[in-house]
Amino acid sequence: MKEFEWNHHFADVQKTGPLKSFHHRHELERVPRNGVDGTLVRDKIEYEIGFGLLGRIVQKLFFGHQLKKTFAYRQQALPNLLNTI
Repeated sequence: MKEFEWNHHFADVQKTGPLKSFHHRHELERVPRNGVDGTLVRDKIEYEIGFGLLGRIVQKLFFGHQLKKTFAYRQQALPNLLNTI
């Protein structure tokens, strides 16, 4: 974990791994909905695949799509997970 501010955000970075760099910031915002306080979660991701032209091809054909798919699933699953706490 690289950054942490209570009730505001936290961020993690890849120290070692397949990507040249990966920074994931989770931003939290208190938002009332239907008279009940809730939390809006925003993800900000910055990454670099590396590997020059090959990396850009991988980004275009696979990685970008997979990353969007992963976060779409998390967006759908997160409310159910949080309701069990």
